[in-house]
Amino acid sequence: MDTRLAQIIDNFTKKVMGKFSQEDVLKIEDLEIKLWEDCSFFVRDSIAAYTEMIDQLLTAQKEERKEAGITVHKRNVSREYLSKFGQVEFNRTYFKTEEGYSYLADKAVGLESYDRVSTNVSAELVDRAASMSYQKSAEETTIGRVTKQTVLNKIRKTKGLELVPKGIKKKIRVLHVVADEDHVAMQSGKNVIVPLVTVHEGIESVSKCRNRCINARHFSEYGKPVSEFWEEIGAWVEEEYDTRSINRIYLHGDGAKWIRRGMEVLPGCRFVLDRYHLEKWVKAVTAGSMKEYSFRIRKALKNYDLKGFVSAIDDMLTEAESRKQAEMIIGLRKYILNNWDGIEIRKNEPECGSSCTEAQISHVLADRLSRGPKGWSDEGLKYMSRLRVYKVNGEKVTVKNIMKKDEALEPSEMEKRVVKMVKEAFAGFKDYSIFEKQELISGKVTPISTILKGIEQVGYVF
Repeated sequence: MDTRLAQIIDNFTKKVMGKFSQEDVLKIEDLEIKLWEDCSFFVRDSIAAYTEMIDQLLTAQKEERKEAGITVHKRNVSREYLSKFGQVEFNRTYFKTEEGYSYLADKAVGLESYDRVSTNVSAELVDRAASMSYQKSAEETTIGRVTKQTVLNKIRKTKGLELVPKGIKKKIRVLHVVADEDHVAMQSGKNVIVPLVTVHEGIESVSKCRNRCINARHFSEYGKPVSEFWEEIGAWVEEEYDTRSINRIYLHGDGAKWIRRGMEVLPGCRFVLDRYHLEKWVKAVTAGSMKEYSFRIRKALKNYDLKGFVSAIDDMLTEAESRKQAEMIIGLRKYILNNWDGIEIRKNEPECGSSCTEAQISHVLADRLSRGPKGWSDEGLKYMSRLRVYKVNGEKVTVKNIMKKDEALEPSEMEKRVVKMVKEAFAGFKDYSIFEKQELISGKVTPISTILKGIEQVGYVF
């Protein structure tokens, strides 16, 4: 094994053993901090030594490099990058190849050119950004060593955030699809809508005042065409459920055109008008001088009496005090007539259940996108809407979600040879004897005997 790496391991072992064998008994909280510091230093030093070891092996392959047209251009070029354990520094060789200039050691260990943050740290930055600001994610993950712009750049390099079916098709009788939108402020000053669709298997009671959707899964992406958005959801439903066993799919929403488009994709789908948006309309129109019509309107809707509703609207129009008020009344009539199927379905198919559109928006999107003073860019909002639902769906961003420029490129034969040589170098250094049980023999000093001696001196007993 490389002598430097062996020395690093030896020094780390001595440091740890020294802490265990000192006369004073360390508190657990002190031990955690001290060992974390030692471990972090050990990992950083080991990574640097490992990378330099590979670089040395690459440099030593003179015949192979000559055949491949690779020559040394510059030696001992330093590089730094931020790992989960702190800043790592090492030197490597700059090679000239037939394709151009390259740090072959960087490529061999998976470091991209000019990247100053490791993939693990990048994944943590992105994962935290789903529930907090870019700045706060940078502070909590790296103690402010990277900027909020770096966090945004990492989010733009994410991949694989799509909801993947589990592979075992569920058999259920009724499926619910809830659709609504969040209104989000942009940097330009305008507001845009971000769609959200939640697929669930019904609602169950959690406590006296709280319900939850069973097996809820969320879909959202700002800027995606409506037809493509619904096709993605429809394809997921086809893979997740045995659609032959589904008797009915209920699509809950406020009746917007983009929501009703879902009925074209989802098999056996019926629309259900969300009561929250219905009540919002009724309350706005029957305010002020029209308050006396509130009871008539609500009674007609409750009894599914379309004629009674239209009659009340006609009477309201005769008493309208302004053009604006008349337009609101006409607007309510149009809204109810266009969505009467979504109201009457509660009479004919009570199993359609209640809607929870606004609750889903609040829980899934609004907490991150629209609550508080924010201003999004088109690209930032596109990535964040996808990232947000990925996290709320119970997933965690890992290195597999961070895109790399060179990930599609196969390592060269020389790189494969170097990796094999490194494995062989490590294979010859497998000595686990320090973990074996040893007797405390007078006069013989071993790591274990040092620990036992320390325990004996402070009166500790197992």
